[in-house]
Amino acid sequence: MATTPRPAPKAEGAIPTTVRFDPGESLEIDQWLMELRTQTGIRWDKAEVIRELLRMARTPDSILRDALTARAQRAGT
Repeated sequence: MATTPRPAPKAEGAIPTTVRFDPGESLEIDQWLMELRTQTGIRWDKAEVIRELLRMARTPDSILRDALTARAQRAGT
């Protein structure tokens, strides 16, 4: 069963954040979003996906958190 993304904060009081992608990465992300939309039936935009991924990574038992930590540790060596 598909669930809808958590709504974006209202413009008033929201803190904007900019994420820049190179053209090739942007195209890959757009293609991935189209696949995600096809699989879920939900039209996610990039901002919704970024917010949701960050929410998921902040959970204590997150696989994403573990993967980011491992990547940071590899980059630091």
